[in-house]
Amino acid sequence: MKVLGIITEYNPFHKGHAWQLETTKKISQADGVMTLMSGSITQRGDFAIINKWERTRLALASGIDLVCELPFVYAGQSAEAFAQGGIKIFNATGACDFLSFGSEHGELEPLQALAQILSLESPEFKQLLGFALDTGVSFPKAREQTIHELLGEEVSSLLTTPNNILAIEYLKALIVTQSTISPITVKRQGSDYHSLETSDYMSATAIRKILLNSLVRDTIHSNPVMDLKNKLPYKVESLLAPMEDYNLQGDALFLNALRLMILSRDVGDLKNTPYVAEGLEHKIRDALKTAKTLDALVDAIISKRIPKTRVQRILCNRLLELDKKVLFKFNDPSFKPYLRVLGFNSTGQAILRKIKKQGDIPILTNMSRGERLLSPVQREMLHYDIRATDLHNLFYEKNYQYHHDYTQSPIRI
Repeated sequence: MKVLGIITEYNPFHKGHAWQLETTKKISQADGVMTLMSGSITQRGDFAIINKWERTRLALASGIDLVCELPFVYAGQSAEAFAQGGIKIFNATGACDFLSFGSEHGELEPLQALAQILSLESPEFKQLLGFALDTGVSFPKAREQTIHELLGEEVSSLLTTPNNILAIEYLKALIVTQSTISPITVKRQGSDYHSLETSDYMSATAIRKILLNSLVRDTIHSNPVMDLKNKLPYKVESLLAPMEDYNLQGDALFLNALRLMILSRDVGDLKNTPYVAEGLEHKIRDALKTAKTLDALVDAIISKRIPKTRVQRILCNRLLELDKKVLFKFNDPSFKPYLRVLGFNSTGQAILRKIKKQGDIPILTNMSRGERLLSPVQREMLHYDIRATDLHNLFYEKNYQYHHDYTQSPIRI
């Protein structure tokens, strides 16, 4: 049985995802598809627009066979950590033959060549990168400038778009781990990642914008929303039903929780949060004292060197009380994660059997029983997912469900 793997967010699943799935399944001739999907918090440091089980339902209805959760300690971090965590889990399953990912470039060889260079980090590269960082730009921009100086604009341009960057991080992780998984990339279809255009291949950002604007106006069944029915690979009602439970006061609750968490504690706690450096903890505390909204808080912290996504990840990490030392444990190459199953169909069951036979990873389908299979460090990792789910429920869902992870069984279709 040949298995195609995808590391994703599906926030929510859209036509571009469906096209990637169909195209790479044909290329690979895979018999089944499994995905590692971010749970309650996304890689940009946002809470997902609907919970992970509803997103699992949409993924299964759209052709995915097995949906598993990418743990928060990878899913809510940088592109490098996101990719490394996903590849680490796929490697441990022993069942993933191919890795599918989209990219703006759409051709594998140039991306692989650049990934090879970045994974080696020559002394010259490190020196030039240090010079670039000293000018005050962000790390991604400094890396792009370094590659531009070493290899020219054509190569460095590969580092200017989000899907190319993530693709290169996947390839780096495959190289560093000497993985046997074969990568497949396809050119991203339709609107750019951040685009609000309403084309047939509408971005997840544009879909979320339409849904949230309609909720604000109390017009969830209005024409703009119903027009999505021609732009989604499933019935639009499948997306609207969970949106009825969306709490528009979620950002305000998030902000108040941050005030309590950060302003009532020693600044050292914030300083020890991943991605906090160079006195940023003081800027965050000062901004929290005056910010009236979550967006205003983020805007008060960002700068040329500190992009919005970094700020959002810091805030989520602090809220979940994840610190640098703990994250370091999970990123250790010798650490073995777990596989948390969110949903599957009959083909997905066959993939799980293959993992049980060939893999070296504990599989969690029942939380209460599954926790006993885990090491203390694995349980610690799992508890960040549980906390993230509880906060998603508390902030962004009208009907709060305490410890939903323990009461929800995997989705079966």
